Amino acid sequence: MKKLSFYLGLSLLLSIALGCSDDDDNIQIVQINGGTISGGPFVFAVDGNPDMVSGISLDGTQSGSSNSWVVTDDAVDPNILGLPPTLADLENVDFDGAGGGVCKVWYLRHDGSLSGAAMGNTVSQLGGNFDLSNDIEVLRLDGGSISGGPFNFTVDGTPDMVSGITLDGNQFGSGASWVVTDNSADPQILGLPPTLADLENVNFDGAGVGVCLIWYLRHDGSLTGAAMGNNVSQLGGNFDLSNALTVNRN
Repeated sequence: MKKLSFYLGLSLLLSIALGCSDDDDNIQIVQINGGTISGGPFVFAVDGNPDMVSGISLDGTQSGSSNSWVVTDDAVDPNILGLPPTLADLENVDFDGAGGGVCKVWYLRHDGSLSGAAMGNTVSQLGGNFDLSNDIEVLRLDGGSISGGPFNFTVDGTPDMVSGITLDGNQFGSGASWVVTDNSADPQILGLPPTLADLENVNFDGAGVGVCLIWYLRHDGSLTGAAMGNNVSQLGGNFDLSNALTVNRN
């Protein structure tokens, strides 16, 4: 009888320790998962024409009662540039209007407790229970704008060089070159000075009478067709040309 009483007492203690309660007292664990996204990377030329992303998909499992897309820059602590609430809204964002640079697109899930989700804040300022997906890169190549000239030279055997050309605004792209062309409808490439100093050493008097155009080009390393004798229409890869400056050789 003593052993039976012992086991009955032990059973009662275990019941108290474990708790015999109804479902309202159960602890719920909510998992927040931003999952993964796929698509891109996207490369656009900043040329005044709208550039939108498309084909982005949600992969795997996402969880959390609320969601948003997040567009940031590529800083170490990314700055929030936009918070499109739906994929349709994201696909209506015109990245051309942002100028040259790199954007990141993320997907975010949270449980309604999210704080700090505002344009101008950084990702490190987000608070509450949330999870961000991986990011997709949006590269915006920009040849920007150049100023100087127009230049008017007399073809007389005396060297004629340009000077005072400046890069204005925001240029972006890992590769760069100056481009000298004629002024035909599909300009022919006459030279590709790699730097402004090289461009300023070009003797335009030696080209004889005519009109040249000077452009600035930025690209991401995928540029093809950049060779003397080719036309601008033969340039390939991801690149963007600036406006053109005129050199008149009278």
